[in-house]
Amino acid sequence: AASTGTDAESAVAEARWVFIPVDEHLKAPGFEAATRVGDFEARIQAQGAWQEAKFIGIDRVDFPKAAFWRRDFAPASLGALMNALAVAPDGVLLPGKYMRENAIRVGDSVIASVSTYGSRAQMTLTVVGEFRYFPTWYAEEQGPLMVGNLDHLFEQMRGEFPYDVWAKTAPGLNSDQMLTDLRNLDFSVLNWRSARLNIAAEQKLPQRQGLFGVLSVGFLAAALLTVLGFLLYALFSFRRRFIELGTLRAIGLSSGQMTTFLAWELMFLIILGLGAGTLLGTIMSQVYIPYLQVGSTAASLTPPFVVEIAWDAIMRIYALFGILFFVALVVLAVLLLRMKIFQAIKLGETV
Repeated sequence: AASTGTDAESAVAEARWVFIPVDEHLKAPGFEAATRVGDFEARIQAQGAWQEAKFIGIDRVDFPKAAFWRRDFAPASLGALMNALAVAPDGVLLPGKYMRENAIRVGDSVIASVSTYGSRAQMTLTVVGEFRYFPTWYAEEQGPLMVGNLDHLFEQMRGEFPYDVWAKTAPGLNSDQMLTDLRNLDFSVLNWRSARLNIAAEQKLPQRQGLFGVLSVGFLAAALLTVLGFLLYALFSFRRRFIELGTLRAIGLSSGQMTTFLAWELMFLIILGLGAGTLLGTIMSQVYIPYLQVGSTAASLTPPFVVEIAWDAIMRIYALFGILFFVALVVLAVLLLRMKIFQAIKLGETV
């Protein structure tokens, strides 16, 4: 069949990109999940006025497997949001703050215009849910965000357009080896970013190391003083109660009974101190740690800190005080065995 020059040029223009199934990424070693994510410039109409916005198209099935999500990102769970998009192909998720400012409710329709690579599509979308935060989106810098079905967007734009691939990889995967493996599978990697490398770079910042250094020194100093104070209390308490303990020994209490008596006393002090310290520390962490998040950019302030109590570290502290209790008890037991009853009683008569 013959074709005109114009038809041939149109065919070439329509075949500018070749899209490989996203599941092909899983053939590379270390890839656990992969999903398509399209990031496009957009505008949204609210209260009769157009506003610059951002549209992110996702695959609702694969997105939860590969994306990072926290329970405070949205009032509903990620699964509930994806189910809402599944029920309504033309569904869209909007920031809750934007919805309240523009009197938009779930079930309302909004008009959006999305453009990319010279193509533009205007469509009516149904609001099916809301969120507070979304990965890679910063409200202060990028305006309102619309999250919808990527396939529905491509249908409205009458074709597929380049998109990003978000992948979840195995811990410890070497980035250079990852790129080599992808290129061996005939993938052309034009640009890439790694969350692990970004985290490692942030952890090396001088201000972060200085802050945690000061906190570590303060903790070590407080722990050392606590241990020293407890040992001194046990020793001086024994000296102060020397006559009392000698009298109890003289009326028939054995060394084992005396040791048990002192053990219960020390155990009560340690449990009371650990309980009160843990309770106060947990409360203070919830109150003050969120204020430690400082920065001059939206990326440094979003999302907000989530206070997580390091219970494994607390258990190690409990174990340390358990060892301290055992050491103090052994020292007191030795002092009890070496105590001479007649000296204690005679000293009591003198006093």
